[in-house]
Amino acid sequence: MLKKIALYLFLLCCTAQGVQGQVDVSLEFKKEFYLAHESIMAEVKIVNFSGKTLNFGTDKNWLQFTIESRGEFPVEKVGDLNVVEQFKVPNASRAIRRVHLIPAYKIDHPGRYRVAAYISIPELNTQLVTTPVEIGILSASVVWDREIGLVKDKNDPSAPIEIRKYSLMRAVNKKQIDLYVKVTDKYQRYIYGVYSLGNIVSFGEPERQVDRFSNLHVLMQNGARSFRYTIVKPDGKILLRQRHDYTASRPKLIMDKTGLIQVFGGKRKANFDDIPSPEKMNEVENQKTTVLPENNSGELQSGSTE
Repeated sequence: MLKKIALYLFLLCCTAQGVQGQVDVSLEFKKEFYLAHESIMAEVKIVNFSGKTLNFGTDKNWLQFTIESRGEFPVEKVGDLNVVEQFKVPNASRAIRRVHLIPAYKIDHPGRYRVAAYISIPELNTQLVTTPVEIGILSASVVWDREIGLVKDKNDPSAPIEIRKYSLMRAVNKKQIDLYVKVTDKYQRYIYGVYSLGNIVSFGEPERQVDRFSNLHVLMQNGARSFRYTIVKPDGKILLRQRHDYTASRPKLIMDKTGLIQVFGGKRKANFDDIPSPEKMNEVENQKTTVLPENNSGELQSGSTE
C-alpha cells in the first residue's frame, strides 16, 4: 500500500513539474488539536500565476484528501465532502476554499493524523498536492453530564419527549487544560455538536446550569481575573459567548424564580470572539470561498462555515 502511494506521488510530481511556480497550493488548519467529533475545517489555499483564469468546484473530484494515522494507516472515508460550488481564480489572485472534514472522514481516535489535499486543475491538465499537515485528536475525561427532556412540538401537549444529553469534558492540550461541551442523544449514538469552550484554570470548576428552555449555561474561569460565559442550545449550537471580569465581586450564575439564568457580579467586557460578535468578525460566516488579488495588501478573510 505504501509503495503504491509513493509511486503515485512520484508520478504526480513529475507530471506537475512544469506547473510548479505557476500555481501554488497549501493546506492549513485553524487549530492543531481537536476533540473526537469536533468540526475540523481545512483551508485549502490556491495562488494562481498561470496566466489564465482557473475554474474550480464544478464536480466533487476537483478536491480530495488523504488522511493517515500515526501508523500510516489510511483513515476510512464514510461520506462525501461538500466541495461542489463553482468559483474562479483569476491570474495573479489567490483563493481559500474551506471544507469540513467531519463527518466525511472517521477521525475519532486519539492520536496524530497526517492530512494532504489533492487539487485537480483541468485548464492545466494536472493535479497538485499540498505539503502534508499534522493534526491531533485529544483524549478527554467527562467532568459532568446531564440528560434533559426536549419537547418536539411545544404546541402539542401529547407530543413525544426526546432525550438529549449535555457533557462537559476536560482535555489537556500541551500545557493548558481546555473545556469542551458535547451535545448528544441519550445513548450518544447521534452527536449534535462538540465545541471547545476555551482554556480553563487548573484550580477552577465550571459552574453549569440548565434553564427552563433546556439551554446549558456554563461559566468558567480562564484567567487570573477573567471568566468565559457560554450558552449552548439543545440542538448543539452556541447561542451566546461572553467575557466577564472579576472586579469588586466574582461573576456567578443565578437562576431567578422564572427559570431564567443570568451572570451576576463582576463586569461584562467585550471580547474579539464574542457571540454575537461586537464587530464584523463573522461577516464571512456563511462563506465557503474567499478570492482576493495576490497583490492585495490586506490579510485574507477567515473563519467561515459551510
